[in-house]
Amino acid sequence: MKKILILIMTFLPLTLLGQQLKCCESEKEVETYLSGKWKEKNDESNTIYEYWFENGKGHLSEIEIAENGDELIEIEVQPFVEIIKYDGGFKINFTYPYENWISELKYLNSNKLILITDGKETEYYKYEK
Repeated sequence: MKKILILIMTFLPLTLLGQQLKCCESEKEVETYLSGKWKEKNDESNTIYEYWFENGKGHLSEIEIAENGDELIEIEVQPFVEIIKYDGGFKINFTYPYENWISELKYLNSNKLILITDGKETEYYKYEK
């Protein structure tokens, strides 16, 4: 019984450390990594999501890639985006005119983004074209 307790006490802190976002220590760093165009991994749609920040306010727009593959067409400017720091890492508050929701930022670097919304993970990659 003591061995099991020792194993639990040893590995529990390690798993808790692995759940925190490692890339960033401030909201400004998250803004820097998040800024740009992102495409959902394994999604066959032509939708690109572009985050940008100006004067301390975050924005998100939805963009479609034209059939020729070169042109990007902005569909609409969507919600305001707010980065929220908490003990376990960062969350993103998306505010639309008639609704809002919060997604947890599980992973973020210059090429990969993982958001958790309503318990579901969604992975994105940086769109470079």
